Amino acid sequence: MARNPGSITTYMIKLLHFGRSCKAYLRLYMDHPPDVLLDCEDCGCRLHKHGRYYRSVTTKREMLRIPIYRQYCPDCGTTVSLLPDFLVPWARCVTWVREAAMVRRQKGFTWRQILTSTASPSVRYSRRTLKRWRKRYEQKAASAAMRLASQLTRAGYDGDLLGMYPEKINPGPADTLNWLQKLLSIYCPVKPWRRGYWAFLNTRLPVAEQL
Repeated sequence: MARNPGSITTYMIKLLHFGRSCKAYLRLYMDHPPDVLLDCEDCGCRLHKHGRYYRSVTTKREMLRIPIYRQYCPDCGTTVSLLPDFLVPWARCVTWVREAAMVRRQKGFTWRQILTSTASPSVRYSRRTLKRWRKRYEQKAASAAMRLASQLTRAGYDGDLLGMYPEKINPGPADTLNWLQKLLSIYCPVKPWRRGYWAFLNTRLPVAEQL
């Protein structure tokens, strides 16, 4: 969430499922906004449609330009951008490509192997970008894992979730990443079709904690 200096307008971002892929999203919403009814999280007033802007998105094989639709609260001035769940605010590359890259790294792939297996030459990203993704993943994994563990407990799961943590003494970032993957496999036992876990998970996380 961000507040525009010098005004009362508040900008918010909400992730929702708007299709299984970028191309499906474009087929459905290239010229028409999603038909969703939302209430303002600040004041409870019903939001109104409020135009769109365009954003570049990189998939495994190509770069696309997609519309991002907005809604507006006439009561308190909040503007909400509706992002499809295959995106997060800070990243140009689709979420399942970033996840595939990080999963490969956990399995021991080299940076070069990851680069060649997760993107075509026409959209190739750099090793520096991969390392930036890894750093962010490590920073966000602990809070995401704790939130998942809390949700599983509230839902009635009676297994020892903390006992699944790989290393109890002097744990490192890799241990937290492995724990998160175990929790994800419980939280979503059927892996979403070709999309990985992150797109599903990010719709349930605050923007600041999204992977």
